[in-house]
Amino acid sequence: MFDGIDELVLPVADAGPLTRLYRDLLGFTELADDTDPDPRLQELWGLPLPPARSVLLGKPRSAGGWIRLVEVPGLPAATPAGRPDRVGPYALDFYLRDADAVEDRVEAGGGRFRTPAVHYPLPGTDLPVRERMLVQPESGLLHAFVQYRPRGTRCVIDHDPAEDTSEVVAAVFLTDDLDGATAFARDVLGGQQYFTGRFDGPGVEQMLGLGAGEGFEAALFRGPRSRNARLEFAAAMPGGTRPPDPVPRVVAVCDVPDLDRLRSRLQDLPGHGELTSELVLDGVRHLGLASAYGARLVFRERDR
Repeated sequence: MFDGIDELVLPVADAGPLTRLYRDLLGFTELADDTDPDPRLQELWGLPLPPARSVLLGKPRSAGGWIRLVEVPGLPAATPAGRPDRVGPYALDFYLRDADAVEDRVEAGGGRFRTPAVHYPLPGTDLPVRERMLVQPESGLLHAFVQYRPRGTRCVIDHDPAEDTSEVVAAVFLTDDLDGATAFARDVLGGQQYFTGRFDGPGVEQMLGLGAGEGFEAALFRGPRSRNARLEFAAAMPGGTRPPDPVPRVVAVCDVPDLDRLRSRLQDLPGHGELTSELVLDGVRHLGLASAYGARLVFRERDR
């Protein structure tokens, strides 16, 4: 049933700065700008105030991983991501064909990275990872910029030589119940658990500001066609004192072929979260879930 995240909804008070980042610096295409979104989306997305504008940005040749900026005037400011010790959305991942060139462009446009690029082996393998974390203050998220490896990843860069930046390839949510989140993604959503491992070591410590020996476990899920973006749950590190953000800074929107079947699974296996009322938009059925694992999701009944 789960075959990747189709849209990442990012609620912000002002869509301007993020539009410039994604469109002007990362090469996303502005596909729609709705200045009168349906007010019922407030409940679906779990917002404290109704949305006033919705800007859809995507990589037209990609299959998933698009971004929808939702402008909510009066939305409280996001708090910085900080250490990975607070439940909730933490990071979005992107692949870069020429990482140095893209990062230089982002820095020239005012972006700030936490550290220089770090290098480490993908946990459990000898595959090299080159990664750098962009601080994204408007959404309170980190953006992981990862060097693209031909044939080692799947994204729009694979089949479009003009693209130097991918769509969103993964959304990372921190949870205080990784076992429960894993069971939810695998047994309820039907996601394929293709990676489980511990992120630690000097490179990860430097990149995330961790102490020596600190790290965290994570599990990644994709669907049968490996469409982006993938869903990642990571165990929130102990010792955190900040409460979860009351605003869902990321809403993961997933297309599913049978909404009634998914609803039945959630009802038959209770405890995974709270469902919203069903909403029909432009003839498409939607169902929201405030999960028990730090992730808010919306399911749309359609195949892609």
